[in-house]
Amino acid sequence: MLQVIGSQTSNIPDALPLHGFDEDAAFLEYLLDDVWDILAQGVRVSFAAAHTPTLATVRNGIPTVRTVVLRAVSRNTAMIFVHADRRSGKVQELSVQPACSLHIYDHGRRVQLRIEAHASVHVDDEIADGEWTRLRNQYRAQLRRAAAAGAAQLLPEPGIDDVDGLAEAGRREDFAAIALHVSAIEWQHISSRGAQRARFEIGESPSGFWLDV
Repeated sequence: MLQVIGSQTSNIPDALPLHGFDEDAAFLEYLLDDVWDILAQGVRVSFAAAHTPTLATVRNGIPTVRTVVLRAVSRNTAMIFVHADRRSGKVQELSVQPACSLHIYDHGRRVQLRIEAHASVHVDDEIADGEWTRLRNQYRAQLRRAAAAGAAQLLPEPGIDDVDGLAEAGRREDFAAIALHVSAIEWQHISSRGAQRARFEIGESPSGFWLDV
């Protein structure tokens, strides 16, 4: 059950009050469920907004951003996985400064997510092995679909991420799995009638509260 902490303002749409029912908590819990649904859809659906989020890291004290591909999400452990070439800049940056942020804008929902996380980079362990197997299986499945459809456009697109080429060449030694351990999520709904913002602190007992816009 989501805890509601010090709501600064209530943005819940007008509704009839229910006796003994905490509308604030229920609505915030619904929003958090929707956040994880957006992330899960980003893993499954290649054209979903969350499939290619923006990852922000720090390089020599300066923020830097790039597009990554969402590979796996676990709500139970509050973890998000992306993949990388272990020689890439983001792997080097996260090894020095693990604090990072993930940005997603879902145009259909008109929802922006800003996800604060602490990254761990895995290259030669069970986590990396498991994610490499997942990547190779996904790549092979794409090849099978493309061959069956006779459509080259179904092949992995180079340039969106920097690991499909690793899967194609079987270069496990250059592969890295990045686990983003989520600590907080800021949800914002953007509309012409004004914005609504909420923040969720993620932990053993997640809490949520409204933010002033």
